[in-house]
Amino acid sequence: MMIVAKGLEALGIACVMIGLVQGIQSESMWMELYLSIIGIVLFLIGWGTEKWVARRNRATDKPAAPH
Repeated sequence: MMIVAKGLEALGIACVMIGLVQGIQSESMWMELYLSIIGIVLFLIGWGTEKWVARRNRATDKPAAPH
């Protein structure tokens, strides 16, 4: 699940970067806006999934019993 989260984060960053390049090269800002919004949403979904997985793993890890 962590791989999926990291993949979504990377895809989100890629969408934002493509939107930036598209905005520099094109007259229309709509595609830049759409790609930026999609990239931000994908990144946030990946980030939230990563935090959720880390929290779930931390909750299932039992501390070592003292001897």
